[in-house]
Amino acid sequence: MRKIVLGGLLGIVVGVIAWGGFNTALEATNQMSFCISCHVMRDTVYAEYLHSPHYKNPSGVRATCPDCHVPRDWTHKVLRKIQATNELYHWAVGSIDTPEKFAAKRHQLAKREWERMRVNNSAECRNCHSFDAMDFHKQPIKASRAMRDAAKIGKTCIDCHKAVAHKMPDVTAVHRRMFQDLTPASVAAGDTVVALDPQPIAASQGGEPIGQLAAGLPVRILAVENDFARVELAGWRREGKENTLYLRQGQRIELAALDLSRVEDLRSLAMVEDAQTGHKWTEVRLEAWAPASRFLRDTKPLWKTVRRLYEDNCSLCHALHSPDEYSANNWIGHVNSMARLTPLTGKESALLLAWLQTTTKK
Repeated sequence: MRKIVLGGLLGIVVGVIAWGGFNTALEATNQMSFCISCHVMRDTVYAEYLHSPHYKNPSGVRATCPDCHVPRDWTHKVLRKIQATNELYHWAVGSIDTPEKFAAKRHQLAKREWERMRVNNSAECRNCHSFDAMDFHKQPIKASRAMRDAAKIGKTCIDCHKAVAHKMPDVTAVHRRMFQDLTPASVAAGDTVVALDPQPIAASQGGEPIGQLAAGLPVRILAVENDFARVELAGWRREGKENTLYLRQGQRIELAALDLSRVEDLRSLAMVEDAQTGHKWTEVRLEAWAPASRFLRDTKPLWKTVRRLYEDNCSLCHALHSPDEYSANNWIGHVNSMARLTPLTGKESALLLAWLQTTTKK
């Protein structure tokens, strides 16, 4: 009996020591000094953090690396540490051991962390911030309105606050590299193609432009001569907006902008009245010439690129919306108002709008 008791006491002592050692090691890896022991973190994100309000602010409250990136409760903290063993592997193999390597992967790493925080409802943020504790009347009007709206619709902190402690990564690098890799195709009569860029259209080969064909929307090749393609534009004109050719009746998907004073070969077909708006729409056909060198027959690589553009840029301030969430007409206002808050170019915004408008079923 004495041996059993002594063995049990020894087991308890060993267990306590092991448990204490485990927790000591756990807490040792949960300090900012440990986080920045890696020179990549010390020289990049830590240097940015030193200039953020999480490091220095009027209230004197400081949030360190673990406060934002490690859950406080023991179970989820251990799970997070287990996940971090993958980071040790990449440290060992040198995946991001230079500023250039880190910059190349930074957006990918940031997206992973943003998604983790979105899934757990920004649990680490809510350790210090909560809607219930906010005095909205003491906030600037814009911030107060945004916070109240976020509380009502269940938005989470990381949806809007992605650059509070670190610089925003270059969210354009991947999709712009994908655009560069798109290869225009050789086209022939009978092909249905889309323009890779907005293209001037003329009444004759190399003639004065009579308008501009939008990128990403389908036209049919009628003939190819001397590096020019004769294309047929099939679309609709809306009463009061005759200088714009739309892809579909009732939907303002802009296929081409026209200079009507120069357009001669425009054939009008059926006319219909939109039941919802009362606008009269006329189906038309236009044949024109465009440079043959910037067309795509296969649109899948283009839309894959635009989809990546959408995911990388339109998730910076909110969760992504499904294309079916809005109608083709409603997407116009949403894209126009949001694009100015992103680094997208005019061409990129136009392709994004074309993709959303032609993908939605509304």
